[in-house]
Amino acid sequence: MTDNQIVVADAAALLGVNVQRVRALLAAGELFGTKVGSVWLVDPVSLAAYRHVRQPHGGRALAPVTAWAALLSRFAADVSPELREVFDVKDERRRRLVALAGREIDDWRWLARRRANVHRYETRPAYLERLAARPGLVPAGLSATTASAAGLTETSARFDAYADRATIERLVAEFKLRPAEDGNVTLRGVALEGTQLAAVLGSPLPDLAVAVDLIEDRDERTSAAGRALFRKASRGRR
Repeated sequence: MTDNQIVVADAAALLGVNVQRVRALLAAGELFGTKVGSVWLVDPVSLAAYRHVRQPHGGRALAPVTAWAALLSRFAADVSPELREVFDVKDERRRRLVALAGREIDDWRWLARRRANVHRYETRPAYLERLAARPGLVPAGLSATTASAAGLTETSARFDAYADRATIERLVAEFKLRPAEDGNVTLRGVALEGTQLAAVLGSPLPDLAVAVDLIEDRDERTSAAGRALFRKASRGRR
């Protein structure tokens, strides 16, 4: 245990909730932590960010459509005709996306968290390659090829991807995925529908979106690499 890690009971007291709620937040990826044996230690940075989100004066996480519009368009710098139409990147929304480029990088540990519902599972390592080849998945985080641009090595021991809800349900049944807080499969259910959902899942993620995945990672080295990639991807917009 390091001095700055927080046990679940203390985290619960700071949030004013019970320990079961803190464990649920860890499982959902809304809090980050490290498991030592059977004990969870909560990352104080993610705890502070979560408390910030919950305070009315601290601002709120972005609506899913705004978060995705910002990440896909690089804060309105790269707006294709499709993005302009699908996400209505015009006038006031465009001005808001441009303004988001000025947010602190560490704000993105929580600012875009509503863009997807994060589910973590465990499966047999031998299944990972087959699972990754299934249609309807867009690699995220360390599984995205652009992770190499952040100086990270793509790992075959874990798999991380975005998908729609139906695809996730199908994969859970097909591969008998078991919910696990520190599992080897992360599936992110995109919180959009229709043409907006199709725009997110229709092509590989841009570097800015991958950077946010990495920034949110529980591993500090990965998070730091995500911040570096974020700076590079948003260059000229900050």
